[in-house]
This record gives sequence, C-alpha cells and structure tokens, in this order.
Amino acid sequence: MAEMVPPESRRCSYFLVYDGSLVQGEGDPTREGICYFYPVQTPVDSQELLCGQLAGVCRCVSELSSSPVRVLRLRRNKFAIRMKDDFFWALGCSVDVPTVSACELLDQLINLFCFYNGPVRQSYQLHSREELAAQWAQYLSYLLPGSSELHQIFSCLKTIDYSNVDPLLLLKAALILQACQRCPLVLAGCVLFRGRVVSTQMTPDLTMKVMVHESESHDKAATVEDGGISSCFSDAVSSTPVFLTTQELHYLHSAPVDKDCRTFSPPNKDTPLKKTRLSRTLSDVPSTDSEQSELGSSQSPQNTLSPYLSMFSPGGPQSREDVTPPPQTQPPPPSNGKTSHEADESLYFSFQGVEERDGSTPQVGTSSRHERTAQGYTDPLDFAAPPSDLHPPSSSQANQATLVPMTLYLHRVKGLVLALLVEPHFLSDSASMEEVYHSCLASLNGLEAHLRSISPGAPGAAGPYVFAHFDCVQSTLATNLSGRPGGAPERPFVRATSLLHSHFCNSETLQEAIIRSAGAAVYGTRSVAQETYFLQQGAALRNSGIPNHQDSAFSLPSKARHRLLKHGVSLL
Repeated sequence: MAEMVPPESRRCSYFLVYDGSLVQGEGDPTREGICYFYPVQTPVDSQELLCGQLAGVCRCVSELSSSPVRVLRLRRNKFAIRMKDDFFWALGCSVDVPTVSACELLDQLINLFCFYNGPVRQSYQLHSREELAAQWAQYLSYLLPGSSELHQIFSCLKTIDYSNVDPLLLLKAALILQACQRCPLVLAGCVLFRGRVVSTQMTPDLTMKVMVHESESHDKAATVEDGGISSCFSDAVSSTPVFLTTQELHYLHSAPVDKDCRTFSPPNKDTPLKKTRLSRTLSDVPSTDSEQSELGSSQSPQNTLSPYLSMFSPGGPQSREDVTPPPQTQPPPPSNGKTSHEADESLYFSFQGVEERDGSTPQVGTSSRHERTAQGYTDPLDFAAPPSDLHPPSSSQANQATLVPMTLYLHRVKGLVLALLVEPHFLSDSASMEEVYHSCLASLNGLEAHLRSISPGAPGAAGPYVFAHFDCVQSTLATNLSGRPGGAPERPFVRATSLLHSHFCNSETLQEAIIRSAGAAVYGTRSVAQETYFLQQGAALRNSGIPNHQDSAFSLPSKARHRLLKHGVSLL
C-alpha cells in the first residue's frame, strides 16, 4: 500500500468520507465517491489513491474476517476506520497518538454530523456535497485546535476554572436550568460562558455537541431557523433542528422532575399515575409521602444514583427518595472481574523507546441495521457511547439506532449562552417560549456580569510534582500543567500519560501501573469513575534496570495520595 507524507497535524493527518455506492463499476472514477477529504488542498489524484486503497483493504479484511475493521496501521500513520453500509470513514493520525483517542475523535465527528444533519444517507440526498463539506470542516475546526495535549488524550470537555469562581454563581446557573426545566417541553439544558461549561444537565457527549453550535453562532450573527423564533423576542434568541438517538432521549426522560412544581399543567390532569421529575443540577421540591409510598410499592429503591444526576452541580448529593430509577437498571458491576490480589497488582513498564502496545483496539460500540420508525429516522451508526456502566442506560439494543428530531434553543447574553434541548413544537407554543425567556432573562444578565468581572487566575509556578486527574463521569480534566509551556518534565509526563491511558482502556482489570524511563517515573491509577496520573519531580531515581524494592518509583503511590488531597483528589 502506498504511503503519503502526512501534514503537520499529529492528531488528524487525514480525514475522509467515502460513499462506495457511487463507485460500482470498474470504469467508475474513485473521485465520484469522495464526499469529503481533509486536508482540502490535497491533490485529487492523491485523494483517489488513499481512498481507493483504504476502502479496498478494509472491505477485503472485513469480508474475510466477518468483522468490521477498526484500526489500520501503516509505517508512519495509523487510521481509525468506521464502515456502515456503503459509507466509509477514515481518520489518520501519527502512530504515537493513542488509538483510543483517535477512535474517539472519529466517533465524535460522525455523531456530531448526525446530531445536526440527521442520517448520513438522507443528508446527502437532501443537501449538496459542498454544504455538507462545510459542516465536516466546521466540526474538525472545533475539535482539533485550541486544546492541550492532555485534553486531546482524554477528549474531555472545556470547563471554566471552578476554583476561581464563587460557588454561588454556580448555584445560580444551576437554578436557571432548573427553572427552565419546569416547562414540560424542555428536556435539559446547559449554561456556557465563552465556550466553556458553567453548568449542564446533559451527558458530556450531548454537551460537547451543543458547544459546537454555540461556538459557530458566536462567530456569526444568529439567524432565525425556518421562522421558528417569533419577532417579539430579541435577536439573541435562535434555534436549530437537531437529532437525538433513542438512547440519549431515554436518558433525558429517565429521571424527570415533579410536574406539580412546574408552572405548566400536564395535558391530562386526571391521569392517576404521576411521574416525578428531578433536576439534574439541584433537587426540586421534595415529593409527598403518598408519592414516595407509591413509588416504593412499585419498585425497590436503588442503592446508588446515576452519576449524571449531579453533573457539574455545586450542590450536594441527591436524595434517593426523589429519584425514579429507569427500568431494567442495575447497579454497575465492579470494573475488576478478578480477585482483589490480582486487581491490586501493579504493572511495571518502561517507556524508553517502547512503542504503544494497543494492537487490540478497544470496543467503541456496535452498529446494526434497523427498520425506519414512523416518527424517527434510522441512525446510520451508533458508536458514540462505549460499552461502559458510566454511560446512560438504553431501553433496548434495537432502539439505539433511531434518530428522533428535536430542537436546540439558544439564548445568548454577550459571552453567556443558555442552550436548551426542547421538543420540536416548543417554537410554536408562544406561552412556553415567553415563560422560559422571561423567567431567565434577568438571571442570565446578572450571571454574565459576574462571570465577566472575574479575572482569569494566573498560572501557578512549577511545583515539586505534576498531576492530571480525569473524571470519567463528567468528562473533565484537572491538572497543574494548565497555562505552562510544555517541556521537561512535562513532555515525558504527557507521553507516559498517553501510554498509560491506552493500557487502561485496553485492559478492564488493570487498576494501577508505574511507567518510567531513565530520568522520570509516572504513577497511574484508575477506578470506575476516574483516572489519575502523578509525576514526582526532583526525586533521585535509584534503579539498576530491574525492578527492586529499593526503587524510589514504588514510593509514588503514597506520595500521590498525600499530595493530591489538597487538590480535592482522593486516591484512598
């Protein structure tokens, strides 16, 4: 297979979308099937060469092995591959980029496209290639630049610096979302400030998708979609159609708030069965004793709550009696399927000249063909959510491949944005729109003024250690490398973190590991909800090349537990 000299970008050297249905005969030119190719300045002949060879090899291997190709490795590049029906996606990156990060980036791109455009096949039937090429370019321009190497490794959300913000402002943002959610047509929302998350009721994947459109509307004047926004509202209000999978929709409906505390009455007041609805940011009005007894008689209480119920919430834990657990939901099993002795076993690696050992790519999801429903659309593929107990449960495997039309409502106040996922007929309900608009207008103005007055914190001086803490539930990253230029020992730390993260993703039973070179040692540990990496600077490394009890690297776990407590990270 011919190899090409990649561009400067390490994380995304190439990205292509290829439609094999347009190239059926021997005489059909390959360029007819190229829907999008990045970088766009690549000569057409080179595009045909790469697309034809990648698609041909992957189709051949898939048919021979009866399994889809996920990763294809070359000498200088590797490609994350996705295939669905006649469509073929490939994302090329440098070989030192973690395979799991490349696969996550490709999945994010495809699911972003489906979120704003609907099924891929239907989108290319309704719109021209030029229009959709602009969409692919927009998603790439958002996901690729402006992030540190650590943020790219974990594909985490961009959040404001909570340590520099008054908790009362976070509480105010949560109350704004809670007030909007009292409208029965509002599913969930998030508050963003200058492209960063302040508070959200959505999953990290949904929040990231919403942030892409927010960044686009910030760069250009907001336009009215299909006349959906009435002229009585300010130009700061806009909307756009979106598509949710049934898995995402099921999660948004899985823990609703009590409708008695809403400002709108349900359509049928005589309905005997009442569903409780709980805000995912703050507890609403407590349910009555009769409702609690009714819930208790129908199903047993859960011992644990969904981790998403307190997403970016400054408040405390939710009360168990206010939660209606989703059907067929069980407590997540422990991530370690072996004995405690095997789980606590530390692995000792060397990253001095050792290549990344992730030949077996992680499972990033499954995709299957489903019939088109009467009210939804068939999702071309659904590998956004990896098979993890941290992600919202789905009602059934068959329902995961359906796209349901919804609407994204945006209310902008300078740098502050209120984004709400609402029912499609929300725009035609003037009473609901007026209630949501006027109930949060004053609060948004006040919140924006306070956040704008906060000066960004100065980057801290280099300390005796370097750490990175990734919250797998909220998809956020905390590190003391922010704002500091990369260099020694930052570069070895980032490289070791990348390798350890790949090992953690490929091995579910691996709980902690120490990886080292001749001049540095990095300790990594993970649980179901978090991953933590720690490097002690200035420590004399005593090692003859063979692990022994006198090696100072083995003291890293105790040092990490002690030093990270002041950062709010508990490794106990």
